[in-house]
Amino acid sequence: MLDLQDFAVNRLCDSSHLSKTSGGKKRRRLDHSGKNDAGLSDLDELSPLQPLLLSLELALKADAHEGGGWVRSDDGQRYNAILNPLGKLLEANIPPNFPVDSSSGENKSSEISPFQQLVSGVGTTEHGNVIACLTALAAAAGNEQLWKPLNHAILQACGNDSRSEVRKAGASALLTIIQTLGEEYMVLLPECLPILSELLEDSDEEIASIAKECIRQGEELLGESLDDSLI
Repeated sequence: MLDLQDFAVNRLCDSSHLSKTSGGKKRRRLDHSGKNDAGLSDLDELSPLQPLLLSLELALKADAHEGGGWVRSDDGQRYNAILNPLGKLLEANIPPNFPVDSSSGENKSSEISPFQQLVSGVGTTEHGNVIACLTALAAAAGNEQLWKPLNHAILQACGNDSRSEVRKAGASALLTIIQTLGEEYMVLLPECLPILSELLEDSDEEIASIAKECIRQGEELLGESLDDSLI
């Protein structure tokens, strides 16, 4: 299972395009195409990726229900082995002809990119996606020490300067995890606020809206305003 994830990462992810998050001056972001059109004429070998993601999501949900002992075993080695490829897939370059099963109607799904389907889970909640796996992994992990590298991977996606679809996926992942874990995850909210502050001024209004909702839910869970904490 993990071998296929690593193989997919090698084929779909270009480390030169991965950005690092940074605080500081806010900026409106420009979007550049992140399409991967070269060297992937035959994608049949990657077709098992989506079913694998669904299987992983279900296994992690079951482990979370049992207390997360499986994913936390081996001093976190298993957890990291799962997290590392998932974090990289958040910023993957998914080619337009990537084979994705969708729950959407044919006309609607044709307007949704394979990145949105495979990574963000748009129209594919019944077929497997990256954000659902990350959320299930966070639920199974159940502690701050393991959440920190997961949160870092999400914030790195949120800070991708060149691709709005990656920033949107990162913000959506953060919101979904906040909604799923609730007050327990608020221990990491201070690390999220600088990048959320930047996303509030993103040129993509949907990204700004997701960031605003992350902050709103954080305020609701903490019972206090976060205005003074935003840069």
